[in-house]
Amino acid sequence: MYLFLLTVQVISIVILFIESGYVFAKMKTNVHKYLFLNCVATLVNNAGYLLMMLSNSEEQYLTALQMSYLGRVWIPFSLIVFSLAVCKIHIKKLIVMGLALFHSFIYLLVMTCRWHNLYYSSMEYQVNGQWGHIESGSGIFHDIYTLVLVTYIVVGIFMLIRFTCREKKSATKKRLILVTLAMAIESGGYIVNLTGVTGGYDCTVMGYTIGTIFMYIAIFRYKLMDTLQLAKDFVVDELSEAIMALDNNGNIEYINKPAREILSRRTIGLDGCIREMKKAVAVGEPIELDGHIYSPEVKVLYQNDEPCGSVYVLVDDTEHYNYMRQLKEQKEIAEEANASKSAFLSIVSHEIRTPMNAVVGMTDLLLRDTESLSDKQEKYLKNIKNSGSALVMIVNDILDQSKIEAGKMEIIEQPYELRPMAADVKMIIENRIGSKPIHLMYEIDDNVPQFLIGDSLRIRQILINLMNNAVKFTEEGYIRLKVEVVDEKAGSRCLRFGVKDSGQGIRKEDLAKLGQAFTQVDTGKNHSKEGTGLGLSISRDFISMMGGQLEVTSEYGKGSEFYFSIWQGIAAGIDNTNASGVTKQAWQSEEEFTAQGARVLIVDDTRVNLMVMEELMEPLNMTIDTASSGVRALELVQQNFYHVIFMDYMMPYMDGVETTEKIRNLVLADDRDGEAGRAEYYKTVPIIVLSGDNSDTTKEKLMRAGIDDFIEKPVEIGRLKKLLLKWLPAELVSGEN
Repeated sequence: MYLFLLTVQVISIVILFIESGYVFAKMKTNVHKYLFLNCVATLVNNAGYLLMMLSNSEEQYLTALQMSYLGRVWIPFSLIVFSLAVCKIHIKKLIVMGLALFHSFIYLLVMTCRWHNLYYSSMEYQVNGQWGHIESGSGIFHDIYTLVLVTYIVVGIFMLIRFTCREKKSATKKRLILVTLAMAIESGGYIVNLTGVTGGYDCTVMGYTIGTIFMYIAIFRYKLMDTLQLAKDFVVDELSEAIMALDNNGNIEYINKPAREILSRRTIGLDGCIREMKKAVAVGEPIELDGHIYSPEVKVLYQNDEPCGSVYVLVDDTEHYNYMRQLKEQKEIAEEANASKSAFLSIVSHEIRTPMNAVVGMTDLLLRDTESLSDKQEKYLKNIKNSGSALVMIVNDILDQSKIEAGKMEIIEQPYELRPMAADVKMIIENRIGSKPIHLMYEIDDNVPQFLIGDSLRIRQILINLMNNAVKFTEEGYIRLKVEVVDEKAGSRCLRFGVKDSGQGIRKEDLAKLGQAFTQVDTGKNHSKEGTGLGLSISRDFISMMGGQLEVTSEYGKGSEFYFSIWQGIAAGIDNTNASGVTKQAWQSEEEFTAQGARVLIVDDTRVNLMVMEELMEPLNMTIDTASSGVRALELVQQNFYHVIFMDYMMPYMDGVETTEKIRNLVLADDRDGEAGRAEYYKTVPIIVLSGDNSDTTKEKLMRAGIDDFIEKPVEIGRLKKLLLKWLPAELVSGEN
């Protein structure tokens, strides 16, 4: 019998050694780590017990016993955690660590059993047959340890049987049956040993040996270490998404590592977490758990076309939501900054244009009577007008740049005449040239159609900007504007606009800086040149919006050419005898007329601007009244009948918008002096706002208040005449083309 048991012990050690090596080679998940621990612990225990069987003295026996316990204390620990892991039951790390400390303490008691009776109350070495053994009494911790092991056995086997019965897959079920049998046999050997009927032989070791055989069959015959299943479990466990699988009864089938971490931090437990997820899915909103934001998903599991459970998934979208929130905050900050910038530009524009209206307007009035002016006076006045116009142009450029950056600039295409527009540009540039010895050339090919469709206002602005630059950087020589057709197709022509000069030119290294806002190239040489650097930047953007590209060729010291090509439509059905469809711009020639029977009210809080407006309209022979406040304007409107009202936008106490709204809302209790229709007069009298702020936001605000039209400061006489012709009754206007 002794030799038989000795042989079995040796065989079990060999089997356990092979099994441990195989499990170690395949080890990936916690399940297989616990199995490896069990294999190694059983191997050490069996090796120690073999030495106990071979010992010839009490000293040898106790040494072998201590070696055996080095593995024995970890066998039940590894079995219970392995069984629970196989059943997909999560154990908190704190509990696992507590159990590990308890088993380490038991081993410490065994190692020091000679000096206390805490584990063994008594110890007596005896020889029974061919091997010796110790007859021992149970100490307090031996009883506690026995109770813990019995609890392990009951819980572990119950969970394994329960999980095996619920398993649907045949191969998996067979694996679970073998694992359950292995644990039951090992546990049975321990329980039999507790009865003491084996006569000194520890039959727990035999149970471990037989259990090892069943585990060996589960591993090699039924692929307990199946690579595919192992990979699936490993991948699912390492996902960032929390996954919880429940059966139809709400029992947990599986939870992965992120889900276990979430549940470990939640006081409401699994049921509460599931309720929160269902509620969030129903309303289509994210769920917040422990400072993290998750997007929940619920999917029904099917087996043989029948629902068998549900999978709950929590996707951690915290970074995404934080990023989106930061974007929203940054957008709000940008919008506030943009609104502040727009408000600032609106006020600055008005405050600059209002005094410039007086400067430019008074200069125009003085230049009307050139016969009474000396050459020096006329020269000074022209310089004042040019400087004022340059300042207004800078303000316009800043506002245009702001509109472009905000994406509010639009290209408005309508019929126009190219040649009159180019002639107007030429006249403006001639004034800019002044006394410089520069020859201005103006070339438009004959094959360029007379009537085109495009944004003539922006094209005019581009040409003025390019030619202004040419004037600034050319001291003598020539400047040439050339327009030619470079391509054509039905209903449209591709026009090339080129501005060439014989000025100072541009260095090659400075070409890349061209078109940058508020940037001037070759500052050492050009620091005395006026300008913000916005002209080229705005022109480039306008050309790009029209589908073209601003290009430049230059040779330093010899001159430059700026050019671009854009497609323009041909205005069909318009010729020299029928040009009514062509939109006239403020710079185009206007009719000379008078309106002797018309009465006009001008409202402005600046007296010099009132005087300028009066003087500009004096040749039209109209009756003109003035008011320096909104309150006074209301009084005059009720006392008189006006055909047109010019209303300043920004005034103290009552601005132009509020004054207009009050005029529109005036209602008389009864007719006065037999006059009828006064209420209709208040609602329909044309009100034209005078403003230095020409932003789209301001214009929309004015239109909502009941404003009919808009004229910006400084007031151009051409634009003023157009508005009067538009709004005055036709029967009051007389004149000739």
